[in-house]
Amino acid sequence: MRINHTLAAALAAAGVAAGPSNGSPPLTPIEPWNVHYEPNSCSAQREYGDKTNPIFLGFVPSIEGGTYELLIATNGPGPSFAEELEGSVDFGHGPMKAWLLHFGARKPTSVNFYKFRISANDMAEATSAERVTFHIHGHSDLSFTLDVVPQVLAKLEDCTKDLRRFWNMTPAQQKNIGMPAMGDVRGIFSPSDYPSEALQRGQHGEVQFTLLIDEKGKVAECDILKPSGIPALDGMGCQVIRERAKFKPALDRQGRPMRSTFVTPPVVWLTY
Repeated sequence: MRINHTLAAALAAAGVAAGPSNGSPPLTPIEPWNVHYEPNSCSAQREYGDKTNPIFLGFVPSIEGGTYELLIATNGPGPSFAEELEGSVDFGHGPMKAWLLHFGARKPTSVNFYKFRISANDMAEATSAERVTFHIHGHSDLSFTLDVVPQVLAKLEDCTKDLRRFWNMTPAQQKNIGMPAMGDVRGIFSPSDYPSEALQRGQHGEVQFTLLIDEKGKVAECDILKPSGIPALDGMGCQVIRERAKFKPALDRQGRPMRSTFVTPPVVWLTY
């Protein structure tokens, strides 16, 4: 991913004015969609705007297929700690309000991310949409031209089916599991894990995860099965699980370690 400025600077370079952009033309693509098949995830991304300073739009389906992450990425450093912002996604049928996460990544290059999560049913609106508009509180509205979305979503669905087979999730593969992966996720959380922003806002919720467990018992990926609607809580839940959870890998009927998934019990975040 080749990504150089904060979102505001990238918008200015792309010719998008600050403030609401409902009357501004959407950004147009400069590259075709690229669908990436990875061992732990599937994604589609596309460059928009100016080739010298592109803005990236990405779609990432959950492995269970119930939700989609929508990612906007620009070049440059984002916040060291993820911040939660108010926003919405609009495929032309009215805005769907949603909290989003704004965060940065520094490997291999600095990238500034804005991550929304919507249901697969809401994502279905994209199949007939000519554009998608994102509203991010405190930033410019940003619109992207959409085309061939049905084909892109079909490829992502094929990728996700392959991913489920790789992680032994099909009914036939489940029958070959002699002993499921075993581990504890509830006991690894502490009160200090509560995200400060969510705590200050009095936000609470319940989230459930699907974990990809490799042959060594490592959490290879944390996928959000049932989001709480509060991305700070969902993101922190995955972070804690990746860092602290320990598992015994699943065993096949011959007693050999195998890749598998583990659906966590609900993780409940409460303020007092």
